[in-house]
Formats: sequence, C-alpha cells, structure tokens
Amino acid sequence: MLFHSLLFIYYFLPLTLFFFYISRKRLRNIILLIASLVFSSWFDISLSLVLIGSISLNYIAGISIERASGEKKKKLFFTLAIIFNLLLLGLFKYLSFLGTTISDLISLVGLDPFIVKEFGMPLGISFYTFKALSYLISVKRKEVPAQKSYIDLAVYIAIFPQLAAGPIDRYRNLAPQLVNPSVSFERFSSGIKRFALGLAKKVIIATPLALVADKIFNSPVDQLTASIAWLGAICYMLQIYYDFAGYSDMAIGIGKMFGLEFMENFNFPYNARSVKDFWKRWHISLSTWLRDYLFLPLAYARSKKMVKDKYLHLKTDNWIYLYATIITFLLCGLWHGAAWTFVIWGLFHGIMLVIEQFGFSKILKRSFRPLQHMYLLLFLVISWVLFRSPSIQDAIHYIGTMFGAGARMEDFSVTTTYLNIQTIFVLLVGILGATRFFDYLLIYFRSLTVSSISVIHAPGTHLYYISGIIFVLLTLAMATVFIIAGTATSFIYFKF
Repeated sequence: MLFHSLLFIYYFLPLTLFFFYISRKRLRNIILLIASLVFSSWFDISLSLVLIGSISLNYIAGISIERASGEKKKKLFFTLAIIFNLLLLGLFKYLSFLGTTISDLISLVGLDPFIVKEFGMPLGISFYTFKALSYLISVKRKEVPAQKSYIDLAVYIAIFPQLAAGPIDRYRNLAPQLVNPSVSFERFSSGIKRFALGLAKKVIIATPLALVADKIFNSPVDQLTASIAWLGAICYMLQIYYDFAGYSDMAIGIGKMFGLEFMENFNFPYNARSVKDFWKRWHISLSTWLRDYLFLPLAYARSKKMVKDKYLHLKTDNWIYLYATIITFLLCGLWHGAAWTFVIWGLFHGIMLVIEQFGFSKILKRSFRPLQHMYLLLFLVISWVLFRSPSIQDAIHYIGTMFGAGARMEDFSVTTTYLNIQTIFVLLVGILGATRFFDYLLIYFRSLTVSSISVIHAPGTHLYYISGIIFVLLTLAMATVFIIAGTATSFIYFKF
C-alpha cells in the first residue's frame, strides 16, 4: 500500500482520519498505532513482527538506561540496545550481501562458494531503526526522559507517514506533539495541499521519468548512443529527486492532517553549488542524523586522541574531517542499500566533500556562479548512475558510454523511441520544478492579484477566488497539453 495508490487515498487514509477525529484525545495515539501496524502488515504480516519486536526492546531499553544506578550500568544497557538494533538491521538488510561477498572471496581462492538464504526486508526498517537509535541516544544524554507509555513510543517509532520513506524525525521534536497534537482546520487544509503537491511530484513527474530511465538503463549498453545514455541519467536524476521529495511532501502533509509537524526533508538540492551545500538540502533528516550521531562523535573522539598523542602539527582539523567524513559516507551508502554500488556511491560523495574541505571550496567560491552549479550537477549525474546501476562494472560501462567510450553512433530514429513530446514536456516541468521557478511564478501571480485587489478595493477574500481560478486554468492547460502531446505522439508513431 503506497501513498499514491488508490487504496491508500480512497480508503486507508480517510478511514484513519475519521476514527482519529471521532476518538477522544487519549485514544488518538491508539488509532495511529493500529493504523501504522496495519500499514506495515499490508506488505508482509510476518515481517511486521520485527517492528513490534523493535518497539518492545527499545521501550524496555529506554527505561533501563534511565533507571540504571550507575554510569557503567547505563553504558552497558545503552551499548546492548544499540548492538541489538544494529544486529536487527544487519540481519534483514545486510546478511545476504555479506554472505555473497564472502562467498565470492572464497571462490577466488578455488573453494566452493555457498548460497546465503535471503530474508525478506521489513518495511521501513532503516527508518525506524534510526528513529529508535535517536531515542536511545537522547535518553542516554539526558536530553529527554525515557518514555513510560508503550503506546506513545510505539507511535513515534512506527507512525505510518514516516514508515516508508521518512522523514527521520528526532524523538525530542516529535514526542511532545504526540502527547498533544495541534489539530486545526488551517493545518488540516495545509496538509491536504502539501499531500497533493507530493502526489503530483510522484505521479506526474517521477513515474513518467522512471519509465524512460528504466527502459534506457535496462537496455544493453552497446546499443545506446551517448545522447540516450545522458537522457537516461538525467531522467533518473530527476526521478529520484521527485520520488523522495514527493514521498516526503506526502508524509509531511499527512502529518499536518493529524496535527503533527514533521521536519522538512528537501530544500531544492539541485540548486546547490557544492557537494557540501547539496547535503544541507538533500534528505535533510538523514544528513543531520548522520552529522549529529555519527560524524560529530567520530570527530570528537578522534580529536581527543590526537590532542593526547600530540598530533596537532598535522593540520588536525582537516585530517579529522577526512577520517570522520569517509566513515560517515561509507555507512551512508550502506544505509541506502546492501550493494557495492551504494558503498562506492557513498565513498564518492565522501571523497568530494574532503576535496572541497581541503581547499577546492575556496576555488569554487571565486569561480563564476553558473560554473559552480555545472560542477555539482555533473558530479551528481555521474553519482546517480552509480546509485542506479546493478553493478560497478555496469556503472563504469554506462558512464563510459555517456562520454563516448563504446557508444553507438548517433541515430535520430533511435533517439525518438525514447524521447517524445510527452517526455520532453515532463523533463521541462521537472527541471523547472527542481529550481525555484514555480515559487517565483506563484509570487508573481500573487503580486498581480494583490495589485488588482488594491486597485478596485475588493475584499481580501477575493484573492482566494482569483488564485483558485488561476490554479484551475493552469491545471486545465497542463491537462490539455498532455492530451495534445500524447495524441500527437501516438499519431506520429503509427504514421511512421
């Protein structure tokens, strides 16, 4: 059951909202928990038991850490709980990857490889494990008290809008809202608009681009021209943004409908001018989690060791940054998926961050601003090929084809099988939407309507009617363009 499925939109979400709003305040978290467990179980009932097990263990662990009599006991309970969470994640997500890697290494020395049994992947295990870890760390640091209500902690860990794709909200930010959600008509209507925006990103832009990207990436590399390879990479680059950002918008919108404010997760990341700036805008809940709970502890621990060992003459800050960044982004790559392509993808980002830290960022800042954007976009499009490819070898061949190595000669008739009018239109909308173009356009229209109202001294409420008419007209215009484009494409296809 996905957010953009008819089952979710027409049945699951309305029923959950109905029972939530007719229930007493103290029963609302129970409704959210039941809905979240149903949502999790929809994909696989047996694997949803893993989520219940995670909730139960972290509930006991949080109370044990808080009530432990001494620091040693606190540390012991905390360490055991962290190990359990990571083992749970590793068992379901990485055991097969680790076993396959060991089997491949064994086969290299002439021994018989073995087959590793694959476990199913529980829905959202990467997300709810990170949320559970943030809760335990907050309790250990005494930033928050341990949660005494099993229901409240379970809702925080398992709440269904964040289960599939985040955001990874911190416990200290979300827990107070779960006790007393701020329900209002304004927030509910804002949630509907935000959900609709995310739905449009997913269905109107991401899904059509995914069809093109999948078709190109699934084709034999030796049958691709350089231009088609670039088209596939650009389509995927936009698709993955609109997929993630769309789901985040839908999750934030659903949260607002229930009176909850989730953290923002994307801030026009393709507008960035460096890899460091990109990670301040892309998957913000993940990047800040990695910064606070992995990068900073690694850097702090290493800096204390370097001071103790009198290594300050080695440009301590830069070397600590290198050490902490590489480890953080190796694990960031692994978090995204259990494959070597994800590991290399994370390492690629980590290396570029280190290069920027060691002086390249100063060169960037002094360069022509469009060149800064071009540098980042070129880096990203190559890194997304790594992310999308089934193997490192496939990624190398595909990137080589993009730059002409082994590429088929350009053939316009072949290109048109991938690039039609409809795809061009979606690409254009996707590229403009990845910038602030539509924000500026909306501001412009609002200024026009405000100016018109001020001239004729119309009531302020007329602004909403005028904005609504403009929205409807734009929607109809877009629908008309899609219909015309689709009809023309079909005519050309069948004609020739």
